[in-house]
Amino acid sequence: AVDEVLFWVESEGRLGRKAGAGFYAYDEKGKRRGLWPGLAARYPQTARPALQEVQDRLLYAQLLEAVRALEEGVLTDIREGDVAAILGWGFAPWSGGPFSWLDRVGAGTAAARCDALAAAHGARFACPALLREMAERGESFYRPFGPSEARAA
Repeated sequence: AVDEVLFWVESEGRLGRKAGAGFYAYDEKGKRRGLWPGLAARYPQTARPALQEVQDRLLYAQLLEAVRALEEGVLTDIREGDVAAILGWGFAPWSGGPFSWLDRVGAGTAAARCDALAAAHGARFACPALLREMAERGESFYRPFGPSEARAA
């Protein structure tokens, strides 16, 4: 869907700021003057999503990638995954990392939110089998490590 928009804008000769025309309209000095009206004519603006919806979509995209990496054997230690997510791609540092965050909210709650997001926004939010199984069994990521090791991560 994104490619369709990009290719259409390009076919309209709107190549960006340096060309004086892109997604935005520009004045003669190159100052942005708002969205190009032609964009809204072809792709009408929809209602803005609720803030919580946007936050969940951004957060769950990262959480699910971490779980998939664990499922696929790319990641073998959740503690390293938590640290790498925070230091490597800037995952919410207050959370302790994606696996700590999932333990905090619970696998069942996370799986249910995945289902709702997948229904609304597509398969990229589908609940990974590992998370679904953990939800069904009432498991958590850090429980096998015990309280002292979980705190050390």
